Amino acid sequence: MSTVEKRYSMNRKLSLDEVLAALVSSHIVSEEQGVFIKKKKGLSRRHPLVSVYECDLPDRRFENKKISLDDLTKWLAKYSGYKYFSIDPLKIDIEVVTAVLPKAYVKRLEILPIQVSEESVTFATAEPFATSWIDEVTRIIRKKVEIVVSNPLSINSSIEDFYTVRKAVSKIMRERKKYNSNDIEKMLSTNSLSIASKDEKGISGIADWLLHYAWEERASDIHLEPKSGIGVVRFRIDGTLRVVYKFDSEIMLSVLSRFKILSGMKVDEKRRPQDGRIKRVIEEDRIIEIRSSTIPTHYGEKLVMRIFDPKMADKNLEEIGFDEEDLKTWKEVSEGSNGIVLVTGPTGSGKSTTLHATLKHLSRPEVNICTVEDPIEIINDEFSQMQVNKTIDLDFSQAIKYFLRQDPDIIMVGEIRDTETSHMAIQASLTGHMVLSTLHTNDALSSVTRMLDLGVQAHLLNATVKALMAQRLVRVLCHSCKKKVTPNKSWWESLIRPFSMEIPSFVYERKGCEDCKGSGYHGRINVYELIVLNDKIRSVIKEGVEVSDLYKAAQGSFLPLRLHAASKVAEGVTSIEEVLRVII
Repeated sequence: MSTVEKRYSMNRKLSLDEVLAALVSSHIVSEEQGVFIKKKKGLSRRHPLVSVYECDLPDRRFENKKISLDDLTKWLAKYSGYKYFSIDPLKIDIEVVTAVLPKAYVKRLEILPIQVSEESVTFATAEPFATSWIDEVTRIIRKKVEIVVSNPLSINSSIEDFYTVRKAVSKIMRERKKYNSNDIEKMLSTNSLSIASKDEKGISGIADWLLHYAWEERASDIHLEPKSGIGVVRFRIDGTLRVVYKFDSEIMLSVLSRFKILSGMKVDEKRRPQDGRIKRVIEEDRIIEIRSSTIPTHYGEKLVMRIFDPKMADKNLEEIGFDEEDLKTWKEVSEGSNGIVLVTGPTGSGKSTTLHATLKHLSRPEVNICTVEDPIEIINDEFSQMQVNKTIDLDFSQAIKYFLRQDPDIIMVGEIRDTETSHMAIQASLTGHMVLSTLHTNDALSSVTRMLDLGVQAHLLNATVKALMAQRLVRVLCHSCKKKVTPNKSWWESLIRPFSMEIPSFVYERKGCEDCKGSGYHGRINVYELIVLNDKIRSVIKEGVEVSDLYKAAQGSFLPLRLHAASKVAEGVTSIEEVLRVII
């Protein structure tokens, strides 16, 4: 007899009294806490697990930890004899599961199909003892019913999200039968109401879902990519791309056109790359900005949208990830009255965030700060921000020239990428201005040779450059599931080479749980090397100098990037595997 069959006679909904009594006997909740919960008003209208969770009780099993809803759901799974299931839309075929039963039906029963096979359908429920629906559902779907226990709030929100996407896709497909692709593209590009009124809700429903879902998943980028016969949606989460959904190619075309309209792009222009911007309300007091970019590919246009949270402008230097001594040093060099401070690293390594946090620290009423960026990623009302515009020959070097007529104290240049910009940055620092900028080099001292290659004279570099910092972003191990292991000696040696550092007795590696969506990581931190130029380093800066000579001169005056990353591994913040992925 199956687990489901065993519980037919138990058909009932969970009560708060039953849940509290069982939690007390399981030593998860104390008797005093149980009495406290019972006395709270309005709890009877919620699911018992939600009622307990919203009381914000400490978890007696762990120090400084509150009882989470997922902890309670895991307990319920064990209590009822079913498996626990964490609902992750990235691992569920939304189109397949929503075809099993209508939305109204699953919403009334508060069940969610999460897996479909030839013989059975697995349903997630938060009421494992309410089994009266099983016979009826078995007759409807003509398959065996399997049950797993899931978070009640996740079930309800997933029902809304999954069926919203299905409804939007179905609506688009119905309208597609009446019009061909060229008709729809023409109507969208001319804002014709003949189809927009019918098709727009379906298209906008998917577009809105993607934006909200990307926000919930902490995605920094959304990729809409046409492939052979299908369109693939991917999110970049904590620096890595994950497939989210696959659409019919015709649906992808409509969704992409919708985003192009929102971005202010020309819908009928597909041969040339385009750029645009979107502002979107995500929460009541939260507006995100999105930078959109399209390029033509073999199978059609590809759209990438980078999400910027305006609240990033509130990030301060203490949140960047500096060690205490390095934070003090960074503040000292950036607070100077003149000179150049350079931040280096590849695209996506957090350089702009570091510079904006530095500007926020330096900003005060008596200071005039001017920035030129391409594009402006983080908007801050305390600065005068200018965007590069190549159509009117406004590049970085021209912007610096105009800034010098604006009585600036501090100038931030988005990137030094050519001879003209490097010379203008040097000139600005020589005339009594602090200049902050970025370079694309792999390590800090390579920026010296890069500036020399751009034609800057060695004696001018010695006179202006104050400090150099190379940085990377590495993912942080999930606190809920990281596991202690003995470090792999060869991996450790690969990490610290060519330096030396004692191997720790243990490190942590990723595992994967519902908190981190199975990735084993949650969030990112900065690892870096910070070099303040001293007399010994300046003495070797000359035409044709090798990076290795610069590092010999700087030896002992800074902690190399690899060793700083290794220290974060030893502290259990990140893993050897992650650091090797980012730095090697």
